[in-house]
Amino acid sequence: MIDKSMKSIGFRDMHELQIEAISDFIGMAIKMASFVGDQDLVDEVTEAADELVKLFGGNGVDVEVTISV
Repeated sequence: MIDKSMKSIGFRDMHELQIEAISDFIGMAIKMASFVGDQDLVDEVTEAADELVKLFGGNGVDVEVTISV
């Protein structure tokens, strides 16, 4: 992952609008992947989003799929 001695920015250092922009982008990416209808793609995008959030010091991403008729 990332070297603990390396200086980096995290969510605690960001402006709330920066955090909101990252969160919105992640949500949009997962939503677009779900429109394709390929579960492997959704899993891949979710995994990438999870790693991105953890890289910035967050807890990660959890996706719950619900099907409505």
